[in-house]
Amino acid sequence: MDVSRRTTLAALTTSVTASLAGCGSLVFGGRQEYTPVVVENDHDTPHMMAFTVVSIPNDSKGGFTVGTSDAWYVDPGESYSFPEAIPVGDTSPTSMTVLVVLENETAKRARFTMDTPDDTPHIAVTETGDITVETRS
Repeated sequence: MDVSRRTTLAALTTSVTASLAGCGSLVFGGRQEYTPVVVENDHDTPHMMAFTVVSIPNDSKGGFTVGTSDAWYVDPGESYSFPEAIPVGDTSPTSMTVLVVLENETAKRARFTMDTPDDTPHIAVTETGDITVETRS
């Protein structure tokens, strides 16, 4: 079998498998929608902040999504939105776990539920230096 025939066969196999798996729109360049994550610094000192968000599948055979950020320098009183942080799934409500880490090794793991795709997780460093996680519509 020559190279072009193998390439065509591989592409066809991939597209059929993806279509059967229900992800054809992603494989063929369909539009993926995302939920943003907002980080805020209400503390009186600047912080480097990074986070990872993982969805929790409803059953042991379910898939999960992962959203992660680079470390961002956030000044006191400032906030930053990551517009493409969490890929939107097919089911709501979705349980999520987030791990937030600051440059001073302060870390927090929290669970939250996104009841609708319009919910936006907000990660904040409070005035006392604690980390809070909540969703807002």
